[in-house]
Amino acid sequence: MTRASPKANEPPAPGCFAGVEFTRGRLFDTDDLDEAREICGRVFNPHHLSLIGPGQSLSAHMDHLPVGPLSLNRLTWGARVRVDPDRLGTYCLISLPVRGTARFHVGGEPIEVSPRQACVIGSTQRFHFEADAQFDQIVLRFEHNALAQAWTALSGKPPPDELALEPALPLAGSAWQALEPVLHMVAACAREAYAPPLLPHVQLRLQDLLLTTLLLQAAPALAPLPPAAPPPAAAALVRHAQAWLLSQLAEPVSLGMVARASGVAARTLQAAFQSQCGMGPMQWLREQRLAAVHRRLREGSGPSTRVTDTVLAYGFSHLGEFSRAYRHRFGETPARTLARR
Repeated sequence: MTRASPKANEPPAPGCFAGVEFTRGRLFDTDDLDEAREICGRVFNPHHLSLIGPGQSLSAHMDHLPVGPLSLNRLTWGARVRVDPDRLGTYCLISLPVRGTARFHVGGEPIEVSPRQACVIGSTQRFHFEADAQFDQIVLRFEHNALAQAWTALSGKPPPDELALEPALPLAGSAWQALEPVLHMVAACAREAYAPPLLPHVQLRLQDLLLTTLLLQAAPALAPLPPAAPPPAAAALVRHAQAWLLSQLAEPVSLGMVARASGVAARTLQAAFQSQCGMGPMQWLREQRLAAVHRRLREGSGPSTRVTDTVLAYGFSHLGEFSRAYRHRFGETPARTLARR
């Protein structure tokens, strides 16, 4: 049986997810075990869901907010439950508890999960857990293939067959300190803080930043990477990368995508660009996009050409910073360029 949505004044999740209206993505609010299991399984895996102990009564709800290739999910059962999806298969999760406690088992390792300790679950690890009646979690989902691509972009090598992440994520640790600013940005996307034309650019960069941070902080198999020297064929590599970047000038692009298109590790590509251009590949792309905006404004005709629309179309997220960079390079404001056409 599905019940009415919860009160609109339900307190938001604390910390980096404050202000996110999860109930916009309400999927169910139910006391029916089969309904909760079936609908939750559409977003995650088919799984076993059972109550623990006598006298338990389910009071479950789930919210689902897509954030580009990622998704934010808020899930609670309102009863002591046992959940067993076995293995996630094609995706990975970060469980960020809001309240209550659970005992996760990830690859045979028990993890006490609470508002003081989050948990990272890889796609290939055996996974199940038991949660108390107060357990309320925000779950960030991302795809295993994207994680594998981020590994290749970082290392220049294919990922191992078992791409495992360190499951325990204490909120007082260095890994969380590195990850928390990225989650603030994910939350900003979920709050619809960015203009619609800009969202594909921001969402792609966010996924790249999230997965790179996770790998650097929580992938035991990824050895510390020494500084990269420019390869012997740096000039040819840079020319190839520049041609690819120019073909994607108005498309969402991340450093990992450029590295994969160039067939080298991201740090190798960055070293090559620094040696040849005195700047990294993403800064070089920004300069080309500045020039593209200048051309569009200079050559635009009629009232259909607007500064803001043109700037957003090329992925610039901060109009004030863009205007300062534009004026520094071209000696005038974007509006003045448009007026002089």
